[in-house]
Amino acid sequence: MTGGPTIEQREQTARDFIHRALGLITRPKSSKGPVLVDVANALEELCRAAITYPDLPTLGMDVSRALFDLAPVLVEAASGEITIEEIYFALGNAAGLLTVGPDGWERDRLGYASILAAKLKITFHEMLLRERGYPLARGVQIKRLMDTPRLPTDPVH
Repeated sequence: MTGGPTIEQREQTARDFIHRALGLITRPKSSKGPVLVDVANALEELCRAAITYPDLPTLGMDVSRALFDLAPVLVEAASGEITIEEIYFALGNAAGLLTVGPDGWERDRLGYASILAAKLKITFHEMLLRERGYPLARGVQIKRLMDTPRLPTDPVH
């Protein structure tokens, strides 16, 4: 019978998640979309790290600094869709997953970081749809209008 991963394996897995998160956070960004998506994915990696190996305080200072360096860029990329307070609060909680030892607030920090990751992805996809003018929704509306039965007395243009 084999057991689960050892403590060392879990710690290494968490380090791998953190390394990927740092790579996403520090990757050069050319527009708002990559900022939103990379930070969302980085937050998810940090949450995975915190779940995999909860004793992370010594692993996260680089990520914590990178998150706060990126915060103003993220605020601008979110274009008011997510408040500055929400962004800074959630980034602080994400950093806390890695820099604060066990204090009873870990699940809350995890929740706030996860919520921000989800909101960033929602903001990204809504931005793309808005930029394209919601073509699917428009197409469905047009089709419905075209399929609506007309009375013989309705004008045809």
